[in-house]
Amino acid sequence: MDEQKTQVESTDKHMLQAEEDTETVVQVQAEASIDSHAGGATEASGLHSVFTEETASTGESSNDQSPRVLPSARLQRESLNHHEIVKAVEVDQQANDNVNNVKEQELSSGTNVSDSLDTVLELEKVKKEMKMMETALQGAARQAQAKADEIARMMNENEQLKSVIEDLKRKSNDAEIESLREEYHQRVATLERKVYALTKERDTLRREQSRKSDAAVLLKEKDEIISQVYALTKERDTLRREQSRKSDAAVLLKEKDEIISQIRELEEEKKGLSTKLQVEENKVESIKKDKAATEKLLQETIEKHQTELASQKEYYSSALNAAKEAEALAEARANNEARAELESRLREAEEREAMLVQALEELRQTLSRKEQQAVFREDMLRRDIEDLQKRYQASERRCEELITQVPESTRPLLRQIEAMQETTARRAEAWTAVERSLNSRLQEAEAKAAAAEERERSMNERLSQTLSRINVLEAQISCLRAEQTQLSRSLEKERQRAAENRQEYLAAKEEADTHEGHANQLEEEIKELRRKHKQELQEALVHRELLQQEIEKEKAARLDLERKARVQSAAASDQTPITRHNSAFENGNLTRKLSSASSQGSMEESYYLQASLDSSDSFSERRNAGEVTMSPYYMKSMTPSSFEAALRQKEGELASYISRLASLESIRDSLAEELVSMTAQCEKLRAESSMLPGIRAELESLRRRHSAALELMGERDEELEELRADIVDLKEMYREQVNLLVNKIQTMSSSTGTA
Repeated sequence: MDEQKTQVESTDKHMLQAEEDTETVVQVQAEASIDSHAGGATEASGLHSVFTEETASTGESSNDQSPRVLPSARLQRESLNHHEIVKAVEVDQQANDNVNNVKEQELSSGTNVSDSLDTVLELEKVKKEMKMMETALQGAARQAQAKADEIARMMNENEQLKSVIEDLKRKSNDAEIESLREEYHQRVATLERKVYALTKERDTLRREQSRKSDAAVLLKEKDEIISQVYALTKERDTLRREQSRKSDAAVLLKEKDEIISQIRELEEEKKGLSTKLQVEENKVESIKKDKAATEKLLQETIEKHQTELASQKEYYSSALNAAKEAEALAEARANNEARAELESRLREAEEREAMLVQALEELRQTLSRKEQQAVFREDMLRRDIEDLQKRYQASERRCEELITQVPESTRPLLRQIEAMQETTARRAEAWTAVERSLNSRLQEAEAKAAAAEERERSMNERLSQTLSRINVLEAQISCLRAEQTQLSRSLEKERQRAAENRQEYLAAKEEADTHEGHANQLEEEIKELRRKHKQELQEALVHRELLQQEIEKEKAARLDLERKARVQSAAASDQTPITRHNSAFENGNLTRKLSSASSQGSMEESYYLQASLDSSDSFSERRNAGEVTMSPYYMKSMTPSSFEAALRQKEGELASYISRLASLESIRDSLAEELVSMTAQCEKLRAESSMLPGIRAELESLRRRHSAALELMGERDEELEELRADIVDLKEMYREQVNLLVNKIQTMSSSTGTA
């Protein structure tokens, strides 16, 4: 009995020790599982906070036009989180299995209290489980160290991501600056093209001005040459007149003995000349009438042409004004659009600057938050490490106590099991809450990504609209340039036509002046001819009276002779033939006198015709010489053959003079026609010359516009230089801000590394 009691007591002791051992093992397992779960939860919370911060940073970077954020890093982090969660679940399952095993062991120990061998085996199992728990504790310590390494690695990755975000921001800023630089370069190129076109127009205008000055110099030289030619022609005419006077003097010296006038032929020629004069007067009157009619027609045609020219001038002036207005409107529109674009670009730049400032402030805030979170995490990790060390030490102590002691009861095991179940339920609820928050954050990140895509799409649409507007403006500018080139070409053509018309006007004016001088000369010659004709008529009348007196004297002498003959008829018959011979001789003398008078009249008529073409001085000299050299002896000595020869000569001279008169009339008619045409041309050129002030005014307006355009170009160049200086200043400011931020980040990272 005593032995049985001792055995029962020993078995009870063994059972109590086993229960205590199991309680300590369960406590150690529960603590290890709690520690591992706490470490996993802290690590999961830390990883979750890191993940949320990274998602926030990626959202901010997507808002700052840097949507790419290392998808490989995200996948690695998600995979690490998943592995941690799986490990925590496995640890929970192991803890539950251990609890179930302990329950089974309790049941088996409660049923088999009498077996001491089982207790020994259970003690061995407990020892093995103690070794397993030691290994589990070592694994937990290793996991804690690995988690600390992972946290450090995540911090490094966070710093790398910050540097990547800053690089992306810099790249985005550089891209915006490059786009602005390209736009300004394009605008500068367009402005340089405009300046080049305006310089070309200025050079063309200068060339035209130089051409006009050269043309004026040539016109002056031509005027001088024409004046020299007029002087030479005058000298030639004077030389010809002197030569003709000398030849006339020689002819007068030769023909002094061949000039006798005849009364009858003189009267007939006088009648013919009077008829010719009447015919010529009628012709002159008809020419005057024709001239008046032609002048009227010319006046009407000039008025018609003036009206047509005025209408054409009004049309072209209206077209020019419309073109100028269109060009001015186009320039105003282009300027307004350019100003609006500049204002919009400046506003966008200001908005971007404000956005960048906000982003910088947000980054600073996020940096401060992350620093605070990093400090908090470091504190938490330090606390966790201290707690783990304390728990490890406590577990070692407990293990030592378990080695030295034997379990006393199994009630704490049940309590620990219930506590572990409650903790598992709480952890499951926490995990579900974490999963919900993660899903909500994922949805928010997707919504932010969609909003960023919509913003990018809207920005692309705005960019395409601005590009299309730029293309439309370029097309309008090209159309306006084409219209400007067409107008400049038409203006150059009009200027060329005006120059040609001016040259034609000057040439026609010169020809008209020459024709007017020639016509005046012809009128003076006609007046001289009329005056000479009147003088010749008077002289012919005087000569006729003298001849009549001579005839009367001859008649009186003949009557005296007849009386004497009648008185002497009673004389002797032998004297009759003598008287007949004398009478015949007297009759012959009379006929000779008459023929000589007629020949003299014809010669005087030819002389008159020749003198009408020459000067009046030579005529007076000839007449005086003829009157001096004319003697009755010469009149009596001329034979009928000589009279016939003289008559033939005078008839030939008369025919030549008639032909010459006809040629002169034809020349007069042609000169009259030329004078009419030249007057028409003069009027036309005067009308065209009246257009010259308008063309000059247009030229002056074009010069003013050119100077104004040059001033505008200078102002735009100054504005561009100011904008470039502003851009350079903004770049320097951004660089300074970025450098300051980089320095701050480096200092913060160095301070965190040292801490």
